[in-house]
Amino acid sequence: MKLIFLIPLLALVNGENVAVCKASTDCASCSESYIHVFGFKENCRWCVESQTCGGPLSCPFGKPVVQRESFRCPVKFPTTKGKRYTDRLGRSLFAVALSVRDANATECLLNSRPDINHVKTYEVECDQSHNMCSGLLAVSEEAKAIYVAYKGHSLDKQLFTEFVHSLVAQLGAWEKFENGTGVITYFHQAWNRLFIDGGMKKDLMEMKKKFPNYRIWLTGHSLGGSLASMTALHLVVNKLVEPSRVRLVTFGEPRTGNVAFAKAIENNIEFRYRIVKRNDFVTNIPGSLDPNGLMVTNAVFDRQPLFYRFLVHYDNNMEKNDGYKICEMSDDHGCRNLALAADFNDHITYFGIKHDEFLAQRCKKDLLI
Repeated sequence: MKLIFLIPLLALVNGENVAVCKASTDCASCSESYIHVFGFKENCRWCVESQTCGGPLSCPFGKPVVQRESFRCPVKFPTTKGKRYTDRLGRSLFAVALSVRDANATECLLNSRPDINHVKTYEVECDQSHNMCSGLLAVSEEAKAIYVAYKGHSLDKQLFTEFVHSLVAQLGAWEKFENGTGVITYFHQAWNRLFIDGGMKKDLMEMKKKFPNYRIWLTGHSLGGSLASMTALHLVVNKLVEPSRVRLVTFGEPRTGNVAFAKAIENNIEFRYRIVKRNDFVTNIPGSLDPNGLMVTNAVFDRQPLFYRFLVHYDNNMEKNDGYKICEMSDDHGCRNLALAADFNDHITYFGIKHDEFLAQRCKKDLLI
């Protein structure tokens, strides 16, 4: 006598039961669908390159896959004038970011961006090891823009201190920030001491009153990029600046916050780009677990560090006329090999220049722009 068992393979797609994962025809519904195999729940997978939905082993190994979380689905980056990224834009803003490191920011900006007038530089102790954090405010009447720029790490004990805090964050211990988001404790402390207590916010609001129709550009390298992204979110969430006037462009930014932070940035800041040179090791800390791993539940995923879109990846030396790729995937998934992101030299040589040498040569414009 033969016993025949009929095992139902059912997927939940937009609240409807269907026979197989391929019944879903878009990434959002596919990634939140599942099938039951021998009584066990199995997530459907969205194969990004083939634009198809399937079950286990349906997507080619090593290719971008989305499952369990629709937030990870590809998002088209802007291509219209005024909203898109260009290499020239990146270079001109990087000059502003580097000027924070110069003892004479006024001269540095005059030489590299003569249209920008330095308003004020701010410096505070940002941790118990007496490391310093710096930022500046500047304005360009020609560009009708206010600039908020932050200095990156010192490359010794400050980076080590941040690394220790990053390890704690990777375990899910985040400092509460705007709208229930979480950021690394070190970043939260530095931002509060510099932007809030250091007087930057007060002065920025006064500048906004003086120039009400100007755009606000927020930028910074490394740690400075994290402080810039936090500032952008703070300004928009608290309705201090209209979202349409905020421009966020960072360089070598680490994973600043958790999944909620990444989502909040994307929901509130339309103009946002993270510039990364090749295998810059700072742009891969704190580490994040593979969201497709078997042991990574939704609860575990939500506590992970995560990059917000859009990554602008230069897989080269960033010389003039070198190309770049803009990533549409969450956390840069499938756009660069994070396992190779371990090069310290890439962190200090953006746009084909050594940062300290650029300052030593008095920020000559033709070296960068």
